[in-house]
Amino acid sequence: MASTRLLSINRYIPTLKGFRNFMMDSTAIIPEIKGADYENNKLDPFRGVVASMVADFFGKTPEQVFGILEVPRSPELVGYITLAVPRLRVQGNPVQLAQQWVEKFVPNEYIIDVSQASHYLNFKYNHPLLTKTLLKHIYEKKDTYGTNQSGAGKTCLIDFSSPNMAKPFHAGHLRSTIIGNFVRNVHAANGWKTIGMNYLGDWGKQYAIGFEKYGSEEELLKHPIKHLYDVYVKINADIDKDSNVDDQARAYFKKMET
Repeated sequence: MASTRLLSINRYIPTLKGFRNFMMDSTAIIPEIKGADYENNKLDPFRGVVASMVADFFGKTPEQVFGILEVPRSPELVGYITLAVPRLRVQGNPVQLAQQWVEKFVPNEYIIDVSQASHYLNFKYNHPLLTKTLLKHIYEKKDTYGTNQSGAGKTCLIDFSSPNMAKPFHAGHLRSTIIGNFVRNVHAANGWKTIGMNYLGDWGKQYAIGFEKYGSEEELLKHPIKHLYDVYVKINADIDKDSNVDDQARAYFKKMET
């Protein structure tokens, strides 16, 4: 059996409908569980309480129960922690075992109610208490809230949109730029050294001969993107008519790369 610690907090009774009639335990045992992050994940203590509540009944350790608890995202189960009894691999009818445990349930300041749905146990956690704990944690952490050092010592190179130099910046470029910046921020928040790179060198082989044929230094200074785009359209029209133009562009671009 895992070692346990007793968390002592101010008694906090939310004014939920029907909750006033419950006789609550003033304390709840939160087991020390490997993999639980009580400091940063403020829902983990609630999962730990559930694990400690049901472990003995099913002949399991809190660690074994904690590992299979789920926090469902379906709208009807928001605010619940669920346990599929068959996943405990215990002898007996899972539905009957779930019903027997519900009959023994005593609410506490973490878990205020439980319901049974076939072989599932649905534990309703004290949402106002979670909110209060989480907001306190955010206030204490301030700018460092949500960060950790799990990626310390690692380096990540993030390649952004790298748009074509001679085309107008469009929604496709913006999308990949936003995603790239998001990925970089997530890595940085997890302690990674991040290097963002947006390579501005996608000229397109058409420009190798396109600007020589249709380009204007004067127009390029006045309207750089518009003029290069006009060149792009014209030279591509030539390529559609004559495949030799495409071969010339490839040969010229090969010289640029060399």
